[in-house]
Amino acid sequence: MDKSNLKVLVTDLKKDKIVSDDDFQAEMISNWEKQQIIKGYTAGTINLNLKSLNEFLQFSGKFIWELDNTDVDEYYYMMVGKALSYSTRRKYQSAISSFLDYARSRYSGQLWQRYNINFPILFDKFNKHYHRKDDVDRVIIPPKKEVLEQFWDALKQEMLHSRKYAPLARDYVMFRVMELAGLRTNELVMLDVKDIRFDLGEKGKIHVRYGKGSNGMGYKKRWVPMMNDLDGLLKWYLETIRSLFTEVIEGPMFLNESKNRISKDAVRNNLRRRQKNVGILESEQFSPHQLRHAFATIQTEAGVDLYTMKELLGHTSITTTVGYATPGSEYLEKQIKIAQKRLKDMLIDYEKK
Repeated sequence: MDKSNLKVLVTDLKKDKIVSDDDFQAEMISNWEKQQIIKGYTAGTINLNLKSLNEFLQFSGKFIWELDNTDVDEYYYMMVGKALSYSTRRKYQSAISSFLDYARSRYSGQLWQRYNINFPILFDKFNKHYHRKDDVDRVIIPPKKEVLEQFWDALKQEMLHSRKYAPLARDYVMFRVMELAGLRTNELVMLDVKDIRFDLGEKGKIHVRYGKGSNGMGYKKRWVPMMNDLDGLLKWYLETIRSLFTEVIEGPMFLNESKNRISKDAVRNNLRRRQKNVGILESEQFSPHQLRHAFATIQTEAGVDLYTMKELLGHTSITTTVGYATPGSEYLEKQIKIAQKRLKDMLIDYEKK
């Protein structure tokens, strides 16, 4: 916080003690945290909200009541410069707006007594980020099949002579799990060995215990069947690769070289680095989230219906699922021909009657 802007210490008559600006703001944030706990938000959601708010305040160097629209604009501009996505900026906006709503409702009277000012309105039609603009209108294209095949083949070839075989093999398995099971990055890194159940279903199931919930109201659990030889891949990893990181049988499924659970940032960075190392063109490089879209597309082309896809992906609404599958032109042509043949057969049957 910019201490040059500190105000004269004010006495809190209700508590009969001197309260500094730092303490006043800290009290608001602390009580906002308690309010989120009361509403049933998960620890992960609360920590993310606090992190987002504190990063914004540290960047601005001001107290929350000193901010204005231009501070938000400058913060957004900085995030754009770091190539942070629209959806990431929207998440920061959500946390900041939530805190301001709480502070405005609970502390407006005290703020007016202290400074004769009201809490600011930081978001307007010029800088507000809307959910639908980011998540519905923006189309995410899955990686091309030939690019994925090039990537998988290159990693397998590299494993034959790599000096750092274990991290490479681990990364290969992680990325394939995202493609073959449609897991989000956080869902992947939070897997434990106990979540891999070869005894369930036809070939086994993955218990996703940290699925993304809605409105911060807890994790949404689901079971994902092991398809397309995913069971064989995971058996190979557990029997051959994971033991290179630790001798402990239980615990996190995917570990870093320090024997700790691998982080989401490490997964993203490793995927980006390995694509670059094997010669994937920058214009063709893909993100972990695009691997999830690849899963949806593969299953759609295999004939999986939307409701089943919704459950596999862990979506709350089927409208979200609709935007995930991007089947190729050959699949669409095949479906058109099937529909045309069905219509022709119906007409022939009708004429026979």
